[in-house]
Amino acid sequence: MTRAKSPADIVSRPSADLAALPAPVRAIRDKILAALETNDVEALRIPVDWNEVRPLFAKSGTFRAGTDPIEILKATSFDGKGRETISVFRAVLAQPYVTILRGPVTLYEWPAFARADAPPANEEDAQARWRCVRFADLPRSNAERKPRATRLGVASDGVWHYFWSED
Repeated sequence: MTRAKSPADIVSRPSADLAALPAPVRAIRDKILAALETNDVEALRIPVDWNEVRPLFAKSGTFRAGTDPIEILKATSFDGKGRETISVFRAVLAQPYVTILRGPVTLYEWPAFARADAPPANEEDAQARWRCVRFADLPRSNAERKPRATRLGVASDGVWHYFWSED
């Protein structure tokens, strides 16, 4: 394992082994993927509401407290309807993941390259990474000369924590 930006985080090597995920993590991932199959962002309400606490989709203060999470996903989607969100979700979950140990908490985060900074293996890998970037994050990605991926984090107990590109 290698150290991440924060000295408290320990980040694993990337893995594509979905069988190695804890059952609760696989379950929420499967629920998200099933919702994405409908091509309707509204279907994500099922995995969102499956959590006791709603996942974070935007930085605190960006939206009024109590804003419907599906409305946040629509609002942060370039098209305003959630099509970009659905596309980015699919791209993110198609990537390998990393395990992040943060104190007593274990998180599983997609895509791995957002934390484990390694160059893409080939042109296809580079293109797949750029599909994980929201249109709104392109200026910063271009300035940094690397994809600023939207990340999805799930704790080992299956609680979905976030889907965002915030630091």
